[in-house]
Amino acid sequence: MTRMPWGRHEPLHVSEFDLLIPAPGDDPQMAADRHSALATHLESEIRRASAPAAVRRARLWRTALIGVPVAAVLAAGVIVPGSLHLGGASGQGVRAGGHQDTGPREKPQWMPLVPGTTENLSATVDRIVLAAAAQPSLTPRQDQFIYIKSKVSFLRVGTNPATGKTDTWITPLHTRQIWKSPDGEKGFLYEPGGALSDVEPNGTDLDHGPGVSGDTRHSYDSMRALPTDPDALLKRLYQGGKRGNPDDDWMAFKEINSLLSEQIAPSATSAALYKVAARIPGVELVPKATDADGRQGIAIAFTRGSTRHEWIFDKDTYAYLGQRQVLVKEEEGLKPGTVVGQTTVIERAVTDAKKELPDGKRL
Repeated sequence: MTRMPWGRHEPLHVSEFDLLIPAPGDDPQMAADRHSALATHLESEIRRASAPAAVRRARLWRTALIGVPVAAVLAAGVIVPGSLHLGGASGQGVRAGGHQDTGPREKPQWMPLVPGTTENLSATVDRIVLAAAAQPSLTPRQDQFIYIKSKVSFLRVGTNPATGKTDTWITPLHTRQIWKSPDGEKGFLYEPGGALSDVEPNGTDLDHGPGVSGDTRHSYDSMRALPTDPDALLKRLYQGGKRGNPDDDWMAFKEINSLLSEQIAPSATSAALYKVAARIPGVELVPKATDADGRQGIAIAFTRGSTRHEWIFDKDTYAYLGQRQVLVKEEEGLKPGTVVGQTTVIERAVTDAKKELPDGKRL
């Protein structure tokens, strides 16, 4: 197995990013092929939920609570108990189904909201690009697995069993470990303290059965095939959309997150993705940001609806530290500056099997 020590550059994990696909009739200027491309993008994220109900119903709810697919499932109109919908186009930054949850909870974290700016954005991103390009690349074989260990915390809304009323709380910072095959078809999730720990305490198998494909669009194999030329890469990210259109800009930013979410990438690819991010309208520099471990840094951010999505980097070395989502407008009684999701990456590695740890031990 191969491992990357703690503190190295690690592309971000994003647990709940919204994806909005308007119907063709809602936007007379949206061409049919553009709508088709957007629909294909959404389908790739919720494909596991599209199999026959008799076979996939139980897996649908597990998949929806695993992480990245949550927002896509919600955008498709599926109500997922206890999960959030952050930064929707309508400004509805926090939505959830109401179910009883007896897990540990904390009050939402709040800190003064630091305004974003485009001043020094390009120069800062150039330094981030250099830091990313200097990192050694991990190269998994097709029979190996990508391993990401992180600490995560996220906002949840549900029914308080003690009072029977709807409550908002933060899950305590807890460890999350995930294994992914390079082609995106196999994997395993182990997250004690997460949304699934009460029903699957020994972890969740992410393998895809016959006729049900995984998220190959955002797999390591797909990442490796991306162009590193900035113009070609930006065109790929926009998928036929128009730069300067808020929905298309969000799609491009969101696509970068989907590509880098709990994933490893060739150094040149991650550097190229960060570089083109600075060319997306709406991307800003936040001069002061704090990651889940309390480390101070700067952030590259994009605001969608009531939520600002931040990638946090060390202010001196420009190495990636983590990510967080912060409210910029009041939502569900939560004031601006409330942190509704955060992640810090501890380790990334390549292992020979699912459930194998970087030191060779088994989970």
